[in-house]
Order: sequence, then C-alpha cells, then structure tokens
Amino acid sequence: MSNKKLLFVTTRLFWPTDSGRKLSLYYYCKGIHEKYNCDIYIYSFLEAGQTEADIEKKPEFIKEVRLAKPIGKVEKIQNLVTKSLLTHKWPIQCSLYYSRQNSEQIKRYCDELQPDYIFTDMIRTSMYYDAFRHSRALKVLDMDDLLSARYERQLHAKYKSNISGQYSGRLPGIINKLIGNQMVRNAVLTMERDLTAKAEIRYSKLYDKVIFVSEVETAYLNKKLPGKAITIPVGINAVPEIELIGEPKKNLLSYVGNLKVAANVDTLHWIISDILPKIHHDVKFMVIGKCPDDVREKYKDNDHVIFTGRVENLVEYIRKSQIFLSPILYGTGIKTKILEAMSMCVPVVTNDVGAEGIEAKDGQELWVRNDSAAIAGQVDYLLEHYDAALSVAEAGRKLVEGKYEWNIIYIKFGKILI
Repeated sequence: MSNKKLLFVTTRLFWPTDSGRKLSLYYYCKGIHEKYNCDIYIYSFLEAGQTEADIEKKPEFIKEVRLAKPIGKVEKIQNLVTKSLLTHKWPIQCSLYYSRQNSEQIKRYCDELQPDYIFTDMIRTSMYYDAFRHSRALKVLDMDDLLSARYERQLHAKYKSNISGQYSGRLPGIINKLIGNQMVRNAVLTMERDLTAKAEIRYSKLYDKVIFVSEVETAYLNKKLPGKAITIPVGINAVPEIELIGEPKKNLLSYVGNLKVAANVDTLHWIISDILPKIHHDVKFMVIGKCPDDVREKYKDNDHVIFTGRVENLVEYIRKSQIFLSPILYGTGIKTKILEAMSMCVPVVTNDVGAEGIEAKDGQELWVRNDSAAIAGQVDYLLEHYDAALSVAEAGRKLVEGKYEWNIIYIKFGKILI
C-alpha cells in the first residue's frame, strides 16, 4: 500500500530548528511521516538568510522541496494598496506573501501530486486556498496561534520596538522607515490587528480544520465555529536525565530569545530596565540567542547582562543558571522556551502570558508573577530557598515528560489524519 501524500505550504525552510516555529514545523512533519505513513512535500518561501542551497540540508523525512518564486516589490506594493489599504481584504502579511505566480505554481503542484492532505503555515499563507480549493484533499490551516490577539497585546505593551521584524526584508525600504515612527507604528499595528482578526475567521471557515498550539485559542475559535479547531501543542524532546549535569553558577539567571523578533526585544528591555533593578541579589543575566549589534550595543555598559549569541548546546547554557527568568511581555500560544527550561529541571519564573496554554500550576511546576516587583521578589525568594526551588523544578520536568513529549503530541494528529 502506497503512502499518503501531504503538501505543506510553509513560510520558511524549517531547518535548522533555531526558532520555536521551525521546531514545531520540523517535528509536525517528522511525526506525520513516521506515525501516519505520509510522504511530505514542501512548497516553501525563504526567510532572510536562507538560500536555495539550504534545500540540500533537508531532513530525510521530507520527500521533496520546491521553492516559492520571489515576489517583486511592484507586486507587493500593488497587494498592499489593493488588498490591504483599499479593500481591507487581507492583512499586510498576506499581501507580502502573495503572488499570482506562486498561486499558479501551487495549483500545478497540487494537480501533479494529488495530495491527500494540504497544510498551510499560519494566516500569512492561508489566502493560497484559492489555488487548491478544487482539490479533494483535506485542507488544514496550521494557524499556530491567534496573531490578532498578539497584536492587541503588543499595542498596549510598555516597550515598543520596530514592528517590521522578520518582515523587514519583504517590505520596501520607504515603508520600513515609515513604521519606525511610533504614531505610524501604532496605526499600522491597529490596522493589522483588525485585518488579521477578520482573516482568521474568514479562512477558518474555508478550511476543513484549523490547528492551534494552545487550548485557549482552540476554545476561542470553536465558540465562533464549533468543531473547527483542534489543539496540537508544540512539544519537546525532554533532556535525558544523564545529561542534567553540572552545578549552576550562584545568582546566574538565564533567558532565551531570538532578538530579531520584536516580542523578544521588548521583553528583554522590560527585564533589564524594570525587573533586574528590583532584584536585591547581585545577579548576572545571561541572554541566549541571536542578537543584532544594536541590541548588544544598548547594554554594553551593563555589567549584569551577558550576551552569548546563538549556542549549539542550549542545555549546557541553561543548566548553568539557577533560575530561568522568562516573563513574556506579549505573545500568544505555547512558549517552547518555557517547556524546554522545565524539561532541563531549571526553576522557571514567568508571567501569565508565558504560562498560557501550559498545563502547569503556579508554585507547583513553575512560578507565575505579573508585575516587575513581584517577579523580582520571587527571584530573590528562590535564590534564598534554592532547595525548594529545585523541588518545584523537578515537578515541572515530570509534567513536561508526561504531557509535552513529541511522541505524545503526535497522537493528537489522529483526529485529522485518517
């Protein structure tokens, strides 16, 4: 019996797994291939820094990769004007990812493959539905999370960096400069929030199923469209106990984040400006992840902050710290970094946004505090009562092993892969 076929339209090549979204795409495809006998075909856009040569490094479980055609500036501007600004049909991100040529190529690819399943990656590729609406395949929108809710939180966040982030390479230069202005930024973010909220409902109606990583967002959509959404959380590969070695350095805190992403940059500013000064212990704060020069330069004179850049062995670095300090200023869905730190048996201090979607209880598997003083106070308490902190960290590790291992997550695909 031949394998079934799944075509996945993705916003990026998802190897190496150096971001939360790449991690989930990688393991979703791996699990579907191994557990459900599906051949995986990828039609992918490239993110900044990726090239055609990266196809050669594709994982073995990917049958074939075809690259999306680059979208010219003229077509992007036409999309922005006609689809976003004038007709309010699409969010800006959809306008930046759409081209007629790619739509035609996806249609031809579907006709060639005759896939059993078609997945699209996030709301920004959902509008390619028209390219395969004729297909008999089960059509799944892997929404990941509700971006409209994230934008709402971002609008009201205390710290507000440039919103272009990973889209900067897709935006014409003049637009990048414009949205650096705070008034323009807020106006654009408000418009994108509203357009994205409409698109999330419109395209959810068209697709057969919608995937979210968090039960919170699944419940939200199912109230509006009963039975449409399912929860397939992001998972982790729990670190083997034999690798949980080494003694943490006294008063060392750690944080993980790609600092090319606005939410991580703004969260970092919050921690360094508002939280660290309120901690009474003489702490060092280790920031792990990609870091642009301008962010590093901003804190070059702060002796309490250490930037490591991207590291090969995340376990080695996080295990050096006594506390994983990761409140999230704004965001939605499940935060992989929180699950990973919990799996490493390191005490985690976060906030409601960071803990959202994770079946963990405050004080039992991690700590949830929301204002700067309360977060700082909790850090001080844990540094003074470190044995108690480690006891909760061990419970957090057991929770992750029991609920968020990838082999457990894969079972949930059985709800849609027949």
